[in-house]
Amino acid sequence: MKRLLPALATALLLSCAATPRPQVMSQADAVEHTPAAAEAQKLAPQAFAHAQKLRQEAEHAYQDDDVSGAQILDEQAIAAYTHAFVLARLAKAGARLDKAQAQLDKAGKSLHALDEKEKRVAAEADDLEMRAKVAQDALPLVPNTPASPARDKARLAAARSMAVEARLLCVSTRLLGQSSKRLEEALSKLDALDTTLSKKPSPAPIDDAIALRSRCLEALGKARRPATTKAPAAGVTDALLTELSKTGGLYPFRDDRGVVVTLRGLFQGGDTLDKAAEKTLALLGRVAKAHPSFPVLVVVHSASGAPSARDQKRGEAVAKALETAGAAKVEVQRAGGAEPLVEPGRRGAAARNQRIEIVFVSPAS
Repeated sequence: MKRLLPALATALLLSCAATPRPQVMSQADAVEHTPAAAEAQKLAPQAFAHAQKLRQEAEHAYQDDDVSGAQILDEQAIAAYTHAFVLARLAKAGARLDKAQAQLDKAGKSLHALDEKEKRVAAEADDLEMRAKVAQDALPLVPNTPASPARDKARLAAARSMAVEARLLCVSTRLLGQSSKRLEEALSKLDALDTTLSKKPSPAPIDDAIALRSRCLEALGKARRPATTKAPAAGVTDALLTELSKTGGLYPFRDDRGVVVTLRGLFQGGDTLDKAAEKTLALLGRVAKAHPSFPVLVVVHSASGAPSARDQKRGEAVAKALETAGAAKVEVQRAGGAEPLVEPGRRGAAARNQRIEIVFVSPAS
């Protein structure tokens, strides 16, 4: 009997001892007190609260000696904590994304403001450049002294070229809807100068040609000033140049008149446009229709000599094709052979010099 007493006492003590705490509950305790848990409590409070509820249920199950239930609930709690951690990370990433987007939007606005400022400065620079050119041309001319026959012949060719340039500048001004007594006087003087030049005078009236070109350039600059002042950042001329540059095979460029497209070989064996020419002119006519503030000037250049009736006929055919495609305002001018690109006596010069310019007259600098 004495030997049985110690054994009974040991059994009684074991039966009264608390059930050992499962390892998973210790793991759940550790997870609950991590920095990630504290972060999840702030950024994903609902998911964190759900995990906490599972932890409490696990504790109650353990207190009720439902060890298996406590283990299952704590495993679910750990999974719920992990879910809360993921939601917290997503919330942080979303906040960073919002901040980055805000910074990107701010940078975009700043870039747009700089772009607009650059356009305004460019437009003002173009206007100042035009004024400087006009002022330079308007300086008192030093009268040309008598020259050798060869030199005087060169001056005569230069005078013809400048007279044509002057007329095209004045006509461009008129196409923009600007007409004045001074402009009409300049055109009248150009008519008189053309008559003089046709007689091949000596000395050549190059000073008169320079003065008239300066006057027409000044008139064109004044005609554009209101539109440039109203919207200096618009950049309409550059926009049109870019648009035409994207069209293959046109190779547009800018000059004092505006945006110029040079065309050759429009007529095959007569004064009728060929099919390829009709397609090209239809395209340019649609561009003119899309940009109604740009009137169109058609300039017919001959291989050599004075303007002819055939030049006028061809110019009118081109103008009609442009108008059919939608161009609202088109005018034809003949330049004859006054502005050759290649010395007329050289081989192949005729094919290079005989051309038609489609000028989109710029309404602003």
